Amino acid sequence: MKRLKLNSIAIKLGTILVILFMVLIICIESVLYLLFIRFYTDDIIGEQTRRTHSYASVLSDHFEPFTIGHVVRIESETNNLLLILDESGAIQGASDGISDVSPNYLSQLINHSSTNHGPVLASDWKNDPFFITESLVTIDEKTIGRVVMFSPTETIRTATKTIRSAFTGVALMVLVLGAIIILLVSGKIVQPLLRMIRITQRISEGKHDWELQTHGSDEIAQLSHAINRMSANIQSYKQQRRQFLADISHELRTPLTYMIGYSKVLLNGLVSKEDDQKRYLNLLYTQSMQLQRLVQDLFELANIEQGSFTLALDRASIDKILQNCLSLMADSIQKTGISLRYSPSQTPLYVKGDERRLQQVIVNLLENARKYTPNDGEISISTYEEDVYCVIEISDTGIGIPAEDLIHIWERLYRVDKSRSRATGGMGLGLAICKEIVDLHQGHIQVESIEGTGTTFRVRLPLLLNIL
Repeated sequence: MKRLKLNSIAIKLGTILVILFMVLIICIESVLYLLFIRFYTDDIIGEQTRRTHSYASVLSDHFEPFTIGHVVRIESETNNLLLILDESGAIQGASDGISDVSPNYLSQLINHSSTNHGPVLASDWKNDPFFITESLVTIDEKTIGRVVMFSPTETIRTATKTIRSAFTGVALMVLVLGAIIILLVSGKIVQPLLRMIRITQRISEGKHDWELQTHGSDEIAQLSHAINRMSANIQSYKQQRRQFLADISHELRTPLTYMIGYSKVLLNGLVSKEDDQKRYLNLLYTQSMQLQRLVQDLFELANIEQGSFTLALDRASIDKILQNCLSLMADSIQKTGISLRYSPSQTPLYVKGDERRLQQVIVNLLENARKYTPNDGEISISTYEEDVYCVIEISDTGIGIPAEDLIHIWERLYRVDKSRSRATGGMGLGLAICKEIVDLHQGHIQVESIEGTGTTFRVRLPLLLNIL
């Protein structure tokens, strides 16, 4: 494994996790520590207070040497110390360990009165050597003595040291766990990300001789799939761009070559007959129009790519659009011997669209149908309503489109038969522009074709409802 950098994601993420764990552990430990101290001291002092009161109660009935000695012997079996005083503060009974207590400390306790301080005389386990409680021995509400009990605080100090040591061990384990997490994160997450960084750098350099290996379905795997798809799309785009530039160069060169050749013939006076001159001029005009259409199509595609291709949307009648298209195309279609049939919808259909652009789509589809339909064939146009869409259907009985080419016909400069001349095959831009125009109208264009039988194009546009 490569050495991790201090500013790497693994270090940052691992550090954040360790800090979170440490904060969580410190909070938990602090709460547990405070709860332990509270419950432990409350339990000791509470039990000690009850025992002190119990002894005082017994001595209230029999405050005599025998009972005093008996009480002292009972408490000698515990770690506690017992001190029994009379009303003057004289010691009447004491545990053997009392001699180890500082005389000054005892003197302060003996001279201390519980009247103003309650039964607990000392509860500071950090600074005092004992928890100290006392209870008064009374007869007929008259105080005749005091019972003072001592419980060593060393036990709780030892317990707290043990707890702190345990908590320190847990904190160290968290740090070790954090280091392990850093290594795991580096192996499982960071290393794939670093590889993706290297791959994207190679993509930016135009190198695609790689493929990210993906495992599972987590976010890292999804990102790997996305990078693989991006690389494939970039390669495809570059290939299409190269092909596009090559095709455009060829499409521009062909009419220019003809135009230069025909103009040279005319300029050099190689044609003397008027009919031949007209024929050459007509060829020049045809090629110039071909070039103009190509430039216009390229201009429109550029506008679409740049987002500057605008539509003049308004209420548009589908029947009116079709009638305009037929008035433009009917003569040229019927001159070839192709029969033309139009079946409009019985219900008027309206859409929100640009009449000129929609007419451009229909004319282009009719022109394609005319080019690829034999002289005795038929072109039929029908319109009808389907759900919330207006459908324009243009069918022909032409040569059809091979199945493997159907998905490519919307691509720019794509021609099904590369051997066809431009007079029959076109430049391969018309259908691409048609699709863009229909998409901008929030519609869909589809094609169905059987090779040798015919082709059907369907344009679906959202209906403009509630038309009065």
